[in-house]
Amino acid sequence: MSLLQKGMLARRGGLATFKPAGLAPQKIADVAGDGQATRDTFQRKIFFDGTNFFVFYWKSSTKQILYQASADGVTWSATVELVAFGVGPYYAGNIDVSYPNFGALDGGGVAFDVDSCFAGSNGGSFNVYPYKISGQTLTLGNAVSLAGGTQHGGGIQSNLSGVRNPWVFHKSTGIRVGYLATIVSSSTDVSYSDTGSGGSQVLRYKSSSPYDLIGLLKGGDNILYWCEIAENSSLDSSFTALATLSAGFSDFCGCSEVVAAGDPERVHLVYVKSTGELCYRKYESDAWSNEKILVSSGASYPVIACGAGGKLYVFYVSGGEIQVIHKSGAWLNPVGLFTSDHTYATPVYLSCSQDVQDGKISLVWTEGSASPYELWFCYLED
Repeated sequence: MSLLQKGMLARRGGLATFKPAGLAPQKIADVAGDGQATRDTFQRKIFFDGTNFFVFYWKSSTKQILYQASADGVTWSATVELVAFGVGPYYAGNIDVSYPNFGALDGGGVAFDVDSCFAGSNGGSFNVYPYKISGQTLTLGNAVSLAGGTQHGGGIQSNLSGVRNPWVFHKSTGIRVGYLATIVSSSTDVSYSDTGSGGSQVLRYKSSSPYDLIGLLKGGDNILYWCEIAENSSLDSSFTALATLSAGFSDFCGCSEVVAAGDPERVHLVYVKSTGELCYRKYESDAWSNEKILVSSGASYPVIACGAGGKLYVFYVSGGEIQVIHKSGAWLNPVGLFTSDHTYATPVYLSCSQDVQDGKISLVWTEGSASPYELWFCYLED
């Protein structure tokens, strides 16, 4: 076991250069299928509960959502099946997880003390699954089914007022935004045509009353839309176009920055445009910043995570390698994430933890050029 690279920041030719340090890549498992085990970068598929890392992924050959756990990121538990959806690989990766405690939630109307939830699409409905954590074992409660119709992704987030019911945000026939108690408590359909691929994400924005969230949606027209959502209510405003993205999946991701009391709330966003640039924007004081181009071309599968003290980490794939861009005050130049201790085999479909957990930013991805593909993990020290 070795570090990715030694040292976090060095000087090269008078310029600051980021050198990531942390756990070198560790193989979790072989996954048969179409290589989409961790698809949809806007969804979180990994968290750390204070003791163990948990990774969720899709196995299309058996149409299952699986998980594995590890205390150190090196030795992983056996694969455990959580749910068998029974649909084809088109819906691979439609799973989003979150760790904050959600209180009582159960789709069968029975109280279930929930540690966390995950949301997933089976092609005919979009469901939220509550679960308890005991060591490296997850115990499911009854699923909450949110809507019928074809689903193309969704997001889940705990709310902000302390009630701890999760919000969900997904698209069905049009767009549906809702939140949960023991059943679906409220939902609002928004006039919007779901014509193809896309996805959605919901992010914390205002953590004091009046509580607010930011909803992000990529529609079938490849336009990234956004709106503000008033907690336990409805949309504050209609969806507004933000940028035209590349075609297909996995080309945007946001994170919510935890700030000190009284500081402005912030949401950070990265996306790949139809013109090929990897771009960044920040939502602060109820307005988006101007677009900043981080990479002019060749970037794909971007994810972003918030570090402590305003630091940001942007990961993406370029030229068959995983790159990272670090911001600590100023944006630094992109660097390769790993040294020569790891040989790439077309890494795709990155997913990372939304923020620092136990001083670490966790990253998981699918790797390989043919089945069986491989699931890999590493972490960076913040």
